[in-house]
Amino acid sequence: MRSILVCPDDFLWRLVADAGPSHFEALHVVEQPRARARIAQRGGAVLAGDLEREALYHRAFRTGHEPVLLAVDGPRQARVAATIRRAAPEAPIVTLGDSMDAFAERVLDPLLERALTRVRVERVRAHFARAGRVLILMQDDPDPDAIASAVALKAVLGRTRTAATVGTFGTITRPENRAMTRVLDIDVEVVKPRAVHDYDMVAIVDAQPSFFEEGIERVDFVVDHHPEETPVRAALKDIRPSYGATATILTEYLRAVDAKLPQRIATALLYGIKADTQHLERGATRADMDAFVYVHGLANRSALRRIERPELPDEALDVLARAIANRQVASGVAFAHLGPVAYPELIAQFADFFLQVEGAEWSVVSGTVHGELHVSVRNVGYVRGAGEVVRSAFGDLGGAGGHRSMAKAVIRLRDWRARHGAATARALAHGIMTRFTRALRT
Repeated sequence: MRSILVCPDDFLWRLVADAGPSHFEALHVVEQPRARARIAQRGGAVLAGDLEREALYHRAFRTGHEPVLLAVDGPRQARVAATIRRAAPEAPIVTLGDSMDAFAERVLDPLLERALTRVRVERVRAHFARAGRVLILMQDDPDPDAIASAVALKAVLGRTRTAATVGTFGTITRPENRAMTRVLDIDVEVVKPRAVHDYDMVAIVDAQPSFFEEGIERVDFVVDHHPEETPVRAALKDIRPSYGATATILTEYLRAVDAKLPQRIATALLYGIKADTQHLERGATRADMDAFVYVHGLANRSALRRIERPELPDEALDVLARAIANRQVASGVAFAHLGPVAYPELIAQFADFFLQVEGAEWSVVSGTVHGELHVSVRNVGYVRGAGEVVRSAFGDLGGAGGHRSMAKAVIRLRDWRARHGAATARALAHGIMTRFTRALRT
């Protein structure tokens, strides 16, 4: 039995179409001639006319028992329902009136969001379709979220390994991240900034053009979950600071176009979401949770365990021992200065670790890497925003910012010396503590 969908425009038609192929048989009864033309052009069964004229429904009903879904706003809904009842007294009528908000939240909103995402994906695909060589660029020391997002974007674009390069200007240093590329067979190439011009189009994932010291003149697409601190200049962009991970956005892309998700990409996306949201405990939204559940069922959890428990070099353990020995806890903040470290991700890793210190609501871990001072900040999530505090504490010295529960600052040591003089380990530790504590109190 077919159903009768009554709506002035083609809203219900678009809703049914966006739900995907089905055996649902519907006759659309609309009022707007343009809506009738659009539905008919796409092969839908449709009648058009005044929704308050009984004759229209005598044409619509075959048996008089067909179910009716009625979507008409305001007081007019009762008049249209009464007209339908006169034409077919025994027809069941479901109205989207008082229950519209709940219906929209549970049914319409997800379908419409998926439809909008599908349109966005098709626009991105169409833009990149004419490109011979594509560069998918990540930050200098890409993390799991960036790596997962890059390989997922390559899948979204339908690109082979030779037709799209996943690249970085730096290198992957953190053991877990190197294990991720090895276990999941993800090729990441080191790209020289001048080589960007060799590619027909450039996409940036989990970062923005302003994050790079190297000037990137032309960017075709940016997809990221970090705040847009300076206006992003790109042909297309999708920036969602409310999301906990860029991998969540790419998961939505793949789901919207019903892409077949290989196990290794699902595993990468799962790890990317887990890493950036700390197992959905930091900055995770409903979208992150939905994406997590989806890829969890498709991922290789044995491979994931191999990635999450890589071998730690002795030097990393030495750094951790030094940090533990030099830690200071004051007013709910755990401070640790590591001194020289091999790679900045180690500082972020230990910032997560020191948040576990008893009585700590904040952890502030710092270290020096190749002439730069890196400061990683974490908090428990229900205190002041970390990004705001870090900008207040260090923004006058270098790049500083982040999310509510995690943030970082990167300061050139020469700029620190110009303001504070000495840049010994003791002086840096004292200066960081003083600046952060002052910013936290203001």
